[in-house]
Amino acid sequence: MVAVVWQLTLLQQNEAEFEQFYGADGDWTKLSRRSRSFLGCSFLKDLAVPSRYLLIEYWSEMVVYEKHVSDFSDEIKELEAQREAFTVAIESLGVFSALDVPTRVGPTWSRRSG
Repeated sequence: MVAVVWQLTLLQQNEAEFEQFYGADGDWTKLSRRSRSFLGCSFLKDLAVPSRYLLIEYWSEMVVYEKHVSDFSDEIKELEAQREAFTVAIESLGVFSALDVPTRVGPTWSRRSG
């Protein structure tokens, strides 16, 4: 399992729309769920710097994540264009091996309604 980690800094007046966009029922997560290899995500807000967020997406393996990016490149570009209205900066923090991940029963935390 791999974890793709992003740091996003946004315009504070757009927090609610941004959180909806990346949240469990948001457009970004809905697109990721179209791939069977998407395992879920964590969406974190920094308590000390409220305009800073981390997005951690969990995928079964790197090659499958790359295929998702290729297969849905047009939709991803559209969502990235929408994201520009919310963000000041986006930084890839890397791709990590997900170690010691807890076993989950039932729907994952990124699958609230879909």
